[in-house]
Amino acid sequence: MIYSSKKYKYVIVDSHLNDVYDLQRLISKYTNYTCVGVARNREDAINLIIDQLPHLVFFEPKIVGSSTIKSSFSIIPEVYQYLNSLPQFIAMNASTSYSYEAIKNGVFDYILKPLNYFDLKKVLIRFENKQPDGSSICLKSFTEFRFLLAEDIVYLKADNNTTDFYLKDGSMVTSFKTLKYFETDLPNIFSRIHRSYIINVKYITKIHFSKFQCSLKYTNKLVPFSKSVKSRMLDIKNLWLNGDFEGFSPHIKFT
Repeated sequence: MIYSSKKYKYVIVDSHLNDVYDLQRLISKYTNYTCVGVARNREDAINLIIDQLPHLVFFEPKIVGSSTIKSSFSIIPEVYQYLNSLPQFIAMNASTSYSYEAIKNGVFDYILKPLNYFDLKKVLIRFENKQPDGSSICLKSFTEFRFLLAEDIVYLKADNNTTDFYLKDGSMVTSFKTLKYFETDLPNIFSRIHRSYIINVKYITKIHFSKFQCSLKYTNKLVPFSKSVKSRMLDIKNLWLNGDFEGFSPHIKFT
């Protein structure tokens, strides 16, 4: 089976650092989830959500504000004013005392503290089952939004502070976002193999290990990969030969 699991970004809103660490430890077992920020109060949470556009927000209803304890449910209607598509909110608390307010605010789920691996797993399964089939990515320019199907993207190339998307039909679309921005938005079938390139692993036709280049379907261009990721390319080769990307983790660190 081809590995095509989508990546998901999440943020944590909680003033209790031990609980933050517990959640990060438990969810780290799922390589397609990336924490893009932690907020300890309402104001920082709103700014973080608007800036990072996460898929999930894990939040403690009882968080410390500037001078008093406030309910963080007020974050939800606030971000409604700025986002066309809201993340799913998951409340976390040591009791069920906030459950009514959670239902009233349309919260996706409610987890009791201390956090339990199996409770979290059930929530993530429910969340992923509700995601639409066929991953797509939204590119925003100054005048329009354009949606691309992940399967139509052959590779991405960084161009200073913009990113060029090269598609199966031979066309190219430019986004005014950096390559790093898209690393967590693309499905796991994409891998960053170079500082300037992300490729669709499914379209690899040949890996030139002696030249540190790879060939892709739908293009004559030889895409370079960094020497530091040669071992990862060997893994890709083996998975590619088997026609199975199950368990493949595309996260590559550059030093």
